[in-house]
Amino acid sequence: MQLKTRFMQTAIASLTALLLVAAGASGQDATTGTMAEFQWLPFPDRAKFKVLGIHWFDESDPRLWRMPAKEMDSLPKGVQNRSKCPSGGRIVIRCTTTRLALRSVAVGGGLKTFDAYVNGQLCKPATSQKAGAETELVLFQGADDREKEIVIYLPHLQEVIVKAIGVDWKTRFSTPEHPFARPLPVVFYGSSVCQGSGAVHPGQTYGAVLCRDLNLDFVNLGFGGAGKAETNVVALVNSIPASCYVLDLGKSYGAQDATAFKAMLQTLRRSHPDTPIIAITPITSAKEVKEPSYSVRSIHTRAVMREPVKEMIQAGDKRLFLVQGEELLGFKEHDALSKDGVHPSDQGYGIIAAKLAPVLKRALGL
Repeated sequence: MQLKTRFMQTAIASLTALLLVAAGASGQDATTGTMAEFQWLPFPDRAKFKVLGIHWFDESDPRLWRMPAKEMDSLPKGVQNRSKCPSGGRIVIRCTTTRLALRSVAVGGGLKTFDAYVNGQLCKPATSQKAGAETELVLFQGADDREKEIVIYLPHLQEVIVKAIGVDWKTRFSTPEHPFARPLPVVFYGSSVCQGSGAVHPGQTYGAVLCRDLNLDFVNLGFGGAGKAETNVVALVNSIPASCYVLDLGKSYGAQDATAFKAMLQTLRRSHPDTPIIAITPITSAKEVKEPSYSVRSIHTRAVMREPVKEMIQAGDKRLFLVQGEELLGFKEHDALSKDGVHPSDQGYGIIAAKLAPVLKRALGL
C-alpha cells in the first residue's frame, strides 16, 4: 500500500511539473488559466513607447484617434466615426523583453487584431473578440533577451483603447526611435481601400506594406465611405508636414464633379510647392462588372480624378504623379483577391503596394 501511495504521489508531482512547464511555455497559469504574471506598464509612457501614425496623439492622448479631438464635432459623421479606428497607428518599443502582452479595451463589435513585428518579422497575430471588455493578449513569447525593436500595428477597422503593456520584470528599455529613410511621413488620404477595408491584418493595408518595405513612416487618413475632400477635412490633411501625399479617394467620392478634388490638389500644392503628390484613381472591382450603375459611378469617379491631375501635370507640375487604379488592381486580378467584390484581401493589398513602390521611390528619390 505504501509503495502504491508513493507511486501515486510521484505521478501527481510529475504531472504537476509538466503542467507548470506547459504553463510557462503558453503564458498561462496552470491552476487558474489566467495569463502568467507580467510587469504591466501604463500606456502611454513616452520614455518607453513611441506612437507613430497618429498625428494628433499628443492632443487626444490616451485616445488613438486619427483626427484631432477638438475638431471632431465639426467633421462629417463618416470621418468622425472612422477616424476613431487607428488605421496606420503603431506603437514602437525598443527593449530586451522575451515576451509582450497588451491590456486593452475594444470599442464596438467585431474582431480586434493587433500585429506585432519583432525586428521586422511578423509574430502570430493576436485577436480579441470581447467588445467593451478589458482584455489581455499575448503578442509574442519565447524570444531571446537581446535588445529588439517591436512595432505593434493597431486595429485598422475598430476603435481600441490601450491600457497597459506587459513585459518581463527585468526588461531594459532604450529610446524607441527608428531611423526612417525620410524624416517626414507619407500621408495617405482617402476612403475604404486607403483605410484597409477587406484586410484581415492591420499590418497588411497597402500603406503599411508599402512603407514598411521602403522604411518610411506614414499616416493613414483613409475613412471608409467618407473620402469626399470636404474643405475642413482637406485643411487638416494639409496641416500635416509630409514627405509625400497620396490621394486615394476611391468611389466614396461619389457623384461629385471634379471641383472638390481639384480644390484639394490646389490647396496642397499652394501650401507644399515642393512636396510630391501621388493621385490614385479608383481600383477595379467585381461589383462594377455585375452592377451597371456601379460601373457608371466608377467610370465617372476615375474621370473626375484623372483630368485635374493631367491638367496640372501639363501645366508644368513635375512633383505630381498620376496612378491609374485599373493598373494597380485590374479586372483580371480583383475577382480572386476580394471578399466582398469591392475591397482587396491581404494578398490584393500586397499587389497594390508592390505596384505603387516604384512610383513612391521615384517621387521621393529613393
